[in-house]
Amino acid sequence: MSIKEFAVLFMVCLIWGLHFIVMKMTVGGTAEPLFYAAIRMSIVAILLLPKLKWHKGLMLPILGAGLGYGALNYAFMFPALGMTTASAAAITIELFVPFSIILSMIVFKEKIGIYKATGITLAFIGVMILASAGPDETAGPLFLLGILLMVGAAMSEAVGAVLVKLVKGVGPVQLLAWFSIVGSAVLWPLSFVLEDNQLAAFSPEHRINFGLALLYSALLVSIVAHSSYYWLLQRLPIYVVSTTGLMTTVIAVTASVLILNEALTPQLLIGGLTTLFGIGLILMRNKGPKNAPLN
Repeated sequence: MSIKEFAVLFMVCLIWGLHFIVMKMTVGGTAEPLFYAAIRMSIVAILLLPKLKWHKGLMLPILGAGLGYGALNYAFMFPALGMTTASAAAITIELFVPFSIILSMIVFKEKIGIYKATGITLAFIGVMILASAGPDETAGPLFLLGILLMVGAAMSEAVGAVLVKLVKGVGPVQLLAWFSIVGSAVLWPLSFVLEDNQLAAFSPEHRINFGLALLYSALLVSIVAHSSYYWLLQRLPIYVVSTTGLMTTVIAVTASVLILNEALTPQLLIGGLTTLFGIGLILMRNKGPKNAPLN
């Protein structure tokens, strides 16, 4: 990994880590989660419409990746953040890494050793410990459901990551343009069916917070961070790019405690450390040709 690639990776982690704080402060209180996700993706789609191009022979994996990255992950993640804590959500989304490794084994025939196998097991055990925590004043009675929805978001992202690896010769901005189109097409109907009172986000007491959150999500997260992430994903192996999750989680948990005053419960500490240790084992670079880039 070059210095430039590491700098881009760290920038992505910082933007994504703080995004958990922005989302937690917005969904459920300021705006309905699916409505927030839908309008965010629509803003991105409008901004990137000039970049939209049809790629013959590649549209199936592109649209499939868009379903994972631009639609289903947000359909699970945004409602989950209204049910669980930002720190618990940031840890649970780390299951993206073992899910992506498992899918890479199936699709790319990648082999794993004892360290990755142990890491996958520990990552799931850590999230199970985390899920055993009872709800508190920062989460609510649907804490466990929120954890399960975040697991769904992690799986959706892993599917999207593997499908992106099948796309060659398509720039990250063009990928993001298609992902935002797919996300808008899926999230708007879900919001209309499952939510009500969406326009409350534009009320005088909410409109400023809602507008600032949308700017952060649409511009910094979707355009800057995601396009940079896709750029990394096309240049580096999935297991290398997946290290973004570790730094993102540390930033998110730290910010959750300092900004949102979330408690560092025993389940959070033990489950979080177990998960992160497992992810660290997964990301350990083995010697030999098995670690050749997947692209």
